Amino acid sequence: MANRPLTPEDQKQFDDLIQGGIQIPPQPAILLEVEKLLNSPRNNANALAKLIGQDPGLCAVVFRVVNSPFYGLSKPIDNISKALVVLGINQLVNLIKGIALRHAIGGKDAVYEKFWERSGDIAALSSVIAGKVISACNISPDQAYMAGLFHECGVPILMQRFPDYCKAFRLGEGRNWPDFREEDRRFNTDHTVVGYLVARHWNLPDFACQAIRYHHDRLHVGHTALTLVSILQMARHLYHKMAGLPETQWHEMQAQALEELGLGEEGLTEFEEDVVDTFRQEN
Repeated sequence: MANRPLTPEDQKQFDDLIQGGIQIPPQPAILLEVEKLLNSPRNNANALAKLIGQDPGLCAVVFRVVNSPFYGLSKPIDNISKALVVLGINQLVNLIKGIALRHAIGGKDAVYEKFWERSGDIAALSSVIAGKVISACNISPDQAYMAGLFHECGVPILMQRFPDYCKAFRLGEGRNWPDFREEDRRFNTDHTVVGYLVARHWNLPDFACQAIRYHHDRLHVGHTALTLVSILQMARHLYHKMAGLPETQWHEMQAQALEELGLGEEGLTEFEEDVVDTFRQEN
């Protein structure tokens, strides 16, 4: 989890964004401390639990997650060390990143709350899909969850920079979902590039950063992010289906996504229903 230097191309994009007044949020102090602990030769679970225990807000979210029906615990957990045993370090770190990301971008305005609620649902759907195809795909549920949470984080950053970016969405307080690619064309920007640079800056794995950058695209076979992009695209499709929203891309991506995930047209309806049922049980 050590900091990775930006490539020259990424650095130029980063510098261009900053010069254009777009602010990439830095990693919060709690994440930097977590990374320092995990990169230490003497890192241990007790030290990590103690660090997290110093943040009451973070503790509350951890307890809410670990005591959710998904884990089916017979007795509620109220100790961070025990929660760490149940969740595992990777999932706990991803949970911290998700909480920190939401707090770092957008604030508590209704429109941002609605945006992060959507991102959380797509992240959860991505996690469920990854869990159900894990025998065919080498993406863990916690990796898929993190990618889902970050995949459109460039949008609220651009909303903060441009008062009219997603204007209808703002006026409807999160009820009028726009086509973010169309918003990008209007403002000569790219929310996927912004999201990619945030992910790099926050030290997400390279393949997750790539998936965030290319989640609207059809990728060539062999692309390092193809599997994760396919998971994200199916999760977005199911979110739109559940919310009764019009489809904008799934028909273009479906064949490639299904092939990459080891799924076929036959049995697809049952698979999608199973994913949605699991999502609803866990949320």
